[in-house]
Amino acid sequence: MAAQVPELVRGAWQRVSIHNADGTSDTTSTVVWLQLESLMADIRISADQFGLADRGSLDACSLDDLSTLAQSESSSGYTTCTDLAVGPGGQRTATAQWFTRDHGNEFGVGFQPVTAYPEPGMLEWNADGSVMIERAPSGAYTEEWHRMAGTAGPLSHRVLDDGRQIYRAGSVAVLVRDRMVAVPRPARLDDLITEAGNDHATIAQLVDCEFSLVQLGDDGWRITASTLPWRVGDTLEDMDNPNQQDRDE
Repeated sequence: MAAQVPELVRGAWQRVSIHNADGTSDTTSTVVWLQLESLMADIRISADQFGLADRGSLDACSLDDLSTLAQSESSSGYTTCTDLAVGPGGQRTATAQWFTRDHGNEFGVGFQPVTAYPEPGMLEWNADGSVMIERAPSGAYTEEWHRMAGTAGPLSHRVLDDGRQIYRAGSVAVLVRDRMVAVPRPARLDDLITEAGNDHATIAQLVDCEFSLVQLGDDGWRITASTLPWRVGDTLEDMDNPNQQDRDE
């Protein structure tokens, strides 16, 4: 497993905005990066995907609906990060890189078989560490992240009996379930869907991969965003089940 990342990186971060070099930007998607000592989960849900909650299942989705669901960039795996550097003005910086199922990592899941964000991220924090700016070395994008309250700890990764995984940082968690059928080749889902033509069953299998954001409230742990949007509002009962298998990093 990769070495531990600096403590300042750990916890859950919610993206406020991304500005791309081509002039486009996004301030409406739900994007949360949950970072443990080395393992991570990153969930990215567009506003268009939330609009499909009433479908209820993949079987009830049209081909256009499935194509919309296929746009998520969610992933899990692990992070490597340089030591913090402190500039003359006291600003703290580091460079991080993210990996899914490779380099001996047995846990990682990529919603996209090929990521749209292959570059490392150059990170810089404000004075109290509550705001983080991430820049691509190429200048392709700049993201602003805000630390989510109550996520300093505990940090844990849990594998459930059914193979699902839970990444937790305090009051925020990400539930991950890989697709049941392996993708035919490493490619973007858009390309694989085009190759599948109008084969609804095959396309549904391609997007049947769950990344759900789970948050602790007064009524327990509840899903607040998901790549399967009809899961929003569901409760998660086994978050603290001692019979499940914890994995130390």
